Amino acid sequence: MFNLKGFLQLSKEAKIPELKGWVKEANETILKKGADLKVSKPSKITVAEIKKDRLYLTIEGEYPRPHDALQRFRKFFAEKAGKEHKIGVRGQIAEEYSAVFELEQKALKTVSVPFAEVKIDGKKCSLKFKDLTEDFLQKNYIDRIMNLVKEKIKYQFYEGKDEFSQTTWTGKERPTKYRSDPSEDLENKLWIKRTASKGQWVIGREFTVFLNSLKTLMKENVFKKLGFQEMIFPKFEYWDYPKGSGHANTIYPNAYFVMVPKNSSTEFWEPVSDHYKITKEIDKKGILERVESVGIMSYAQCPPFWALLQQSTVDESSLPLKVFDWSGPTYRNEAGGTHGLDRLEEFRRIEMIWVAKKEDEIKIWKDIVESLKNFYDKVLDLEIRTDRVTPWWMAHAGIRTDKGTDEMGTIDFNAYLPYRGDRKQEWLEIQNASSNGIKYTDGFGVKLPKGELWSGCAGAGLDRIAVALLAQKGVNPKDWPSALTDLVLPDLQNINPLKLL
Repeated sequence: MFNLKGFLQLSKEAKIPELKGWVKEANETILKKGADLKVSKPSKITVAEIKKDRLYLTIEGEYPRPHDALQRFRKFFAEKAGKEHKIGVRGQIAEEYSAVFELEQKALKTVSVPFAEVKIDGKKCSLKFKDLTEDFLQKNYIDRIMNLVKEKIKYQFYEGKDEFSQTTWTGKERPTKYRSDPSEDLENKLWIKRTASKGQWVIGREFTVFLNSLKTLMKENVFKKLGFQEMIFPKFEYWDYPKGSGHANTIYPNAYFVMVPKNSSTEFWEPVSDHYKITKEIDKKGILERVESVGIMSYAQCPPFWALLQQSTVDESSLPLKVFDWSGPTYRNEAGGTHGLDRLEEFRRIEMIWVAKKEDEIKIWKDIVESLKNFYDKVLDLEIRTDRVTPWWMAHAGIRTDKGTDEMGTIDFNAYLPYRGDRKQEWLEIQNASSNGIKYTDGFGVKLPKGELWSGCAGAGLDRIAVALLAQKGVNPKDWPSALTDLVLPDLQNINPLKLL
């Protein structure tokens, strides 16, 4: 049951003798419109009285929701009062609003949401709101809040469970002689250097050659063979991008936020500047007072791609569209801590995206999985396995046990790390490949003239591929696969090693 107490703000003080009749007419017509009387109680205006320039209302019922009933009555009343009394309606407020509804399952713990007081008793939930604005009512936030409560209770049953994972293929076991952590050995050689920032490294000349050679091998053996062409995606994501991709639901603990000045004048920033001149310390509080959030640094790499297509209809002659990007870093706040090159906050990522009709998208996904298996197994000579895991968009929503399907889902590529020990558990995810269905195309408003438009993406952590290869082969270039050595050695020979005293 739902109950609203509020008012319509009239354009002037009024006395309307016909009000009682208008309310009766509204209850019997517009408020019953579309209601299924067998399953819901029609909403009804039970109190209506004018005090000066406000029309106070109490609305009770299930359908339409009282906030929707208020919208309907406002339009109905405005037409009547405008025509007969020259009175308009300037706005609406719900001073009190309550919603009592049934849950599918009992909550395991308390639930809180913005804007409302939540009380749960068994499978019965009650929400109480105060002073809801016209914008809040018109945008139907109340139903969204009800759904959010249900989702939070649903996700409570997944908490603590391991993510679904099922091994689908295992490559051959390789002999391992090297047992060190390659990140430590690379730092000792000054091929990389840790910065003062958490999870960030300076990549030296030698290791840059190594990473570029890995990219070249992947381009020749995967991208070109499958018909993928290079693009450059933005590395700053305006808030529209995580909203369209769905990341805005849960991204906040892991995001690197981007702030811009509210005002660029020297006078506006003078106190912050003066604070540093005096103390030689950054005035972080002063800065936060003078900036506003405009988005995040690239988190998943692929969302900014969709600026190319968003809110458009794609001609079928353009399909399939197959692109890749390796132009810049990705940023994630790793709450669980960072380690070496395998768990970074600023890391190099290679992203593939494909957009096609449903049947073609699924085939491309499967072809990519097979091509990547061959690349890691045969070209890089890595000990790897593939696992079907919870699709990323479900994992980000808190659902851990879903398997996906043969048409939509996520395949992880994992490499064995000998320096960590046991083969049964010491594996590192280096790559994934996902068929996303209409998740992105629908989120960004991209469609075909006829039929469904699907998309997929495959992301590889270049630093992680490097760690996996070096962990299995060692840091001596002579022990690397010949395809890699042939690319790396000529450039390494031209580098005069850095030595620090």
